[in-house]
Amino acid sequence: MRFTTLAPILALLALAPTIASAVDGQPVATDGDCTIDVRMQTEGEVVEGVPSWHPDGNIMVKLAGSDCNVGVSPTWTITGWDYTVVQIAPNAVFKPPALGDNERQLVKILRGTLLDVNVNGIFTDGHWETHAVTAPNRALSMYLDSNVDEITAGNDGAVMYYMKVTEEILSTHITDMTSFPITDKAGPFSENIKWEPYVDVCPEPVFIGVEFYNMAGIFLQDNDGSRLANMQFWTIREDMLIDGGYHQYHDFGEIHMTNYAANGVSGMQTTLKGTENKNFTPNPPDAMDAGKWHQYKQNDQPEVQIAIPMPPGYAHGPLWSVDPATGEPTYRCDGTIQYPKHRMLLATNGKLNDPLRFTSWTAFETVAKDVKVPLKMMTEWPNANLQQTMTPEECAAADDSGSAAAADDSGSAAAADDSGSAATPESPPVVDAVDESGSAYHSDPATLVMVALSSIFVAIA
Repeated sequence: MRFTTLAPILALLALAPTIASAVDGQPVATDGDCTIDVRMQTEGEVVEGVPSWHPDGNIMVKLAGSDCNVGVSPTWTITGWDYTVVQIAPNAVFKPPALGDNERQLVKILRGTLLDVNVNGIFTDGHWETHAVTAPNRALSMYLDSNVDEITAGNDGAVMYYMKVTEEILSTHITDMTSFPITDKAGPFSENIKWEPYVDVCPEPVFIGVEFYNMAGIFLQDNDGSRLANMQFWTIREDMLIDGGYHQYHDFGEIHMTNYAANGVSGMQTTLKGTENKNFTPNPPDAMDAGKWHQYKQNDQPEVQIAIPMPPGYAHGPLWSVDPATGEPTYRCDGTIQYPKHRMLLATNGKLNDPLRFTSWTAFETVAKDVKVPLKMMTEWPNANLQQTMTPEECAAADDSGSAAAADDSGSAAAADDSGSAATPESPPVVDAVDESGSAYHSDPATLVMVALSSIFVAIA
């Protein structure tokens, strides 16, 4: 044997600490302690941050240690989409697997930044830097160009979901919950998670007979076991009156990405705090009976409401309140983030599809410290709900004890009552404006609103 022939191979192995590459179609970690632990949450195991309606039965994923250069989890296929957790050290490079015919690649950053993968972020020091959040209150694509074959982390590293989907899946419409691709699942412990009618896990009258489904997903932890992010899945049929659950209480930054869209307006609906909708129509007197409030488009919301359509592979930016001085989320007295009421939007003014279609989406729920909005994403015409964290004096005045809707951070529509919201006391309106459609609204200096998007200000739910 001639061992001298190994020299070129050894030279290549010396490069391993800087790059993780693909083997047999799947990415592989190549440096340090890059074991990303995957296990099933045990029955009765208490884990901070898991959804209240799925206290156990979640797939648990724990990041590798800080000496890991690039760590890659196994891949899960959920409803035809592939999801892989990727952990990248500062300025390290991840080489994703080669794309197959008609495959598209996407990323959802959970922490840190990526360099030069798209232009969703901000231009800094000669690089486009993509962050864990995109611009607030608008939909942007999560796709990467097919030519992107290296993904470099910024100075703080990155944790992300690397996703793949085929053109065939993207062109598929979901018309029932028992057929491919909505039933397509693979990966470690995937046999233990399933679509469940939401009424089975949240037995409220409003959900009886409603085609509204949830699937427990993947709970991601730091190497020390602390909470980093949760990912779960939702599906609802386009004719359901509750849409996708009207709610506003979270202790995390919630971003939704559409997997399957029932129609052209499927996406998010949110409320612009500090505005007044001049076309507001109060709900009828019996609207609160047996959960009927979900059946009315206005939901007794006097503020301006907007729709944010999201095609498959698109996600919205922050809907929560942002501190204009820091870009960080702002908080109520009970520790929840100040959110306007929001939900997944299904309603369309057009004819329903025949057969009826389902909208299906992924919810990414990231700890608040990782969803800071870079100030360069804040436009001259404010594009976010801007507020300050409530002061002790404001808390006392509002008597915010945290009982509002049980401080619901579940995303459930069952506890969407706004009666206890501790929003900053509103100042008298100081500006009247009329958008291009003729709808008038007030602007409040305490919570600046998206004048730049006035052409799409509509009062729909």
